[in-house]
Amino acid sequence: MAGGGGGSDGDVGFQIAPMIDLILVLMVFFMSTVAMKQVENELGVTLPGTGGVSSEAKTTVELNIGIDIDGSVNLNSEPIGPPNDKELTALRKKLAEQVQLFGDKTPVTIMPQPDVQHGRVMDVVNACSAAKVKNISFGG
Repeated sequence: MAGGGGGSDGDVGFQIAPMIDLILVLMVFFMSTVAMKQVENELGVTLPGTGGVSSEAKTTVELNIGIDIDGSVNLNSEPIGPPNDKELTALRKKLAEQVQLFGDKTPVTIMPQPDVQHGRVMDVVNACSAAKVKNISFGG
C-alpha cells in the first residue's frame, strides 16, 4: 500500500515540524521573560569603607539627617521636613547649598529610627541624589 504507516520494515523518520514548533515556543518564552526584566538604576554614592580619612574630608562639614518614627526629617537636629512632605524640598535645597559650597564629597549620614518606614528612608536618599550628594552613609 502506498502511504500506509503500519509496515514493520518501514523506518520511522524524524519529524522536523514538531521540533520547529517547540523551538519557536521556547524562543517566544525566553524573549518575553527578557523583555520583562527590570533594570535597576545606579546611584552614584560612596559607602563608607575601611580606608583612612583624607584631609579633604576633615575640612568639610558632616551632615546628619535624622528620620523620626512619624516620618519627620531633621538635618543636624534641626527640623527640616514634615512627615507629609514626600519631595523634601527644603532638605533638597539645603543639601544643594552644601554641595555647592563644599563639593559633592560632603559626607551625609542618614540616621533613621529603627521602626521608620522604608519608603521614608528612600525619600531622603532620593533627596540626596537630587542634590548630587555622592558620599552617603547610614548610622544609628
